[in-house]
Amino acid sequence: MQVKDFREEKFGYAVIGTRGEVCLATQKAKDHLRAGAHLDENEYKPTVMTVNDPFRLEAPLIVMLEVTRQCNLTCGHCYISAGEPRENEMDTETIYRVLDELKKLKVFTIFITGGEPFLRSDIVDIINYAEKCNFTIQIVTNGTLLTDTVLSQIRNRESIGFGISYLGGLDNGFSDDEAFSLLKEKVKLLKKYKFNVSVWFCVTKLNLDKMYEVGEWCLQNGVWPAYQSVMSNGRCKEHPFLALDVSDVEPYVKGLSVYDDNEQTDVAIKEKAKDYKNVFDICYALEFSAAACKGGRTFAYICSNGDVYPCSNCAGEDLFLAGNLYDNTLSDMWKKSFQDIRAFTWNDFKGCETCELNASLGENQFCKLRCAAISKALYDDPLYCGATDYAKAISKHRFAWVEKYKGD
Repeated sequence: MQVKDFREEKFGYAVIGTRGEVCLATQKAKDHLRAGAHLDENEYKPTVMTVNDPFRLEAPLIVMLEVTRQCNLTCGHCYISAGEPRENEMDTETIYRVLDELKKLKVFTIFITGGEPFLRSDIVDIINYAEKCNFTIQIVTNGTLLTDTVLSQIRNRESIGFGISYLGGLDNGFSDDEAFSLLKEKVKLLKKYKFNVSVWFCVTKLNLDKMYEVGEWCLQNGVWPAYQSVMSNGRCKEHPFLALDVSDVEPYVKGLSVYDDNEQTDVAIKEKAKDYKNVFDICYALEFSAAACKGGRTFAYICSNGDVYPCSNCAGEDLFLAGNLYDNTLSDMWKKSFQDIRAFTWNDFKGCETCELNASLGENQFCKLRCAAISKALYDDPLYCGATDYAKAISKHRFAWVEKYKGD
């Protein structure tokens, strides 16, 4: 790894490379890091870690920055129920101050999200300011407002990634054909300007049969498709017909087979996807080690009105509010707030003891369904279980699939 930046942690260092890849290192890596030299991740990988109790890093690795909740669509699955803007949304200068603080804290990765970020007249200025702060940046968009005029104004495009949504099957007025045509048009536009692009496909009852077709086009056109099953929070609670059930497991797995069937696809696509995913892999590894959710420990979500939550799911359910940036700094909140979510671990989830997933877990695998916000949405209890029967069934397949792709 060629070192881009690093920060001190109790166990040593959190390090980010020039491609956006992230690793953890022991104190012995100090001289290499200060010299900005190439770092052998395996040589300095910590085997025992001293951490805060309750566990948290000194700052988030990832922050999702919602720049507006306003959206030109009202998708039925939306976790944040986007549409109308929030009251008292942050202006340009306030967002700049937030970005300055994130830089000072040495947050590595930010996701600029909404709502639809490109509804803001100052969004290009915000993106360019964030780029100067040296973050790894992912911009999450529905793509409808992307134009040559807008994209040509964004600087240093090769260091910025776009996650563009496939809009079919989301109860937003787009047919599958319209959504696919729009996706192709906007992906080609983004590639014209040399942005890193991934396609975010939220899988619902209405688009399950398009997984393979869309994924195949993506892989054949140098773009990584990322699939996520719709979750029963936010606006989806009002649109239960979008939710998947156990009868959908087989077609979902068939959709995922697009990766196997396109093994000869440009290796560079997989490499880019690895770098993009790497920071999440570190967060998941720390989750596994601490047996506790990444929200409020390695991850934070900032709403457009300055409210700070542990993650996007908590923001969507208004759960575990840490404070507001108009009243306090993120640094203070990170040190002194988030006490509720840091007070429990996976051992406190009541549904785990009798769950059939326990028998399906391989070595060094864990169930990521223990989400307090989803548990609250499903069962009105944040410490019961964040899984539907479908989620449990698909997880068994994912455990095997993840093991296969670890070595790719």
